[in-house]
Amino acid sequence: MTDRSTPAILALFLLLPPVAGAQQIVEIDLEAGRTIIDDEWRSMYTGLIAVDWDRGILYVEDDEEPEGIMAFSLETGEWIRTLSTPEGDGPREFPQGARGMDIAPGGGVYVSGFIRVIEYDPEGIPLDFWRPEPPSSGQVCDFGGAPAVPTYEGVVRRGPEGASEGVGPGQGEDLVNPVSRERRMRPGAQWTTRTRIVCSEDAAYVVVTYDEGPDSVFVYHRSGEVGSLPVPAEGAIEGECMLGETRGSSGRVVQPARPCPHWSVRAQASLDDLGNVVLLGHDVRTAGAIIDPETGCHALVRAPDDRAFRPERIHADSALVFRHAVTMTTYQGRSVRAIQANSTNGVSLHPIRRVSGEPCPGMLPTVR
Repeated sequence: MTDRSTPAILALFLLLPPVAGAQQIVEIDLEAGRTIIDDEWRSMYTGLIAVDWDRGILYVEDDEEPEGIMAFSLETGEWIRTLSTPEGDGPREFPQGARGMDIAPGGGVYVSGFIRVIEYDPEGIPLDFWRPEPPSSGQVCDFGGAPAVPTYEGVVRRGPEGASEGVGPGQGEDLVNPVSRERRMRPGAQWTTRTRIVCSEDAAYVVVTYDEGPDSVFVYHRSGEVGSLPVPAEGAIEGECMLGETRGSSGRVVQPARPCPHWSVRAQASLDDLGNVVLLGHDVRTAGAIIDPETGCHALVRAPDDRAFRPERIHADSALVFRHAVTMTTYQGRSVRAIQANSTNGVSLHPIRRVSGEPCPGMLPTVR
């Protein structure tokens, strides 16, 4: 590692926001709110969604269009248009399928794969494509008016002429990349399909998942500074929860019982309307957290009692919740519900209620 690494290492620690305890605990009220989509024939995948709150549009992958992204009205739930996202090697195709999506300036959409990012206009027509160098994890965000992706060298952004521009202290071997450094320090770190990115105008937040939580959030500023955002430890159920052993059809144990992971593991990252970082995961008790990136102050979000419902976005004082498809099956002689983790057929918007604690200044200002 060259001497250029020293300022970057110092920046990583100097830019850490102060660690603040949870000021507030809130919960999503499934008893109130409104339904947007309720269609038993739909099979939407929550791993690939984007929300244009300004124009009231939800973009989501649906089995009805296996090579396209469907757009629905957030007001009525009606289909608006479909973006064509075919698999293939052409300039307007995705070699291994679409993996990420974000809203582009002016109401367009960025859709990304491992190899390229395609920009669509507000009517769903492809405008341009970009091939990031190095290749990305498949995720994309709008970073100050241009697409950006996380790579094993940090974050790269599309430049004015279409070239890839590194964001951070340098590029290539001189880049001090917290993601790769953490990967070396903790062999369980995954930068590929488990690495997510969300961006504000001036900062890119890269979320890295480990085999064991909590996740890490690294912050890449357009100024070149690199920092880190603490993930709240509260709400973790380590030592209080065990996942049961898994047995094969022969009765042999194929996976022993193990502690439940931290709530942040594989959490989806987004921003709320005030620029706070939102992490929403799969935990049975803690749905996620809203974090002020300037101060580290945060609010924990309680999970809905019914695991068929999964919050995906937070906007203003409400949560956008997807309902997983549920079927009945027989297990050990009794009828049980089977939740289809990769298939949702309902979308709804629910208010957020305060449970306890003092709110972070300016966070969820209308929640009481």
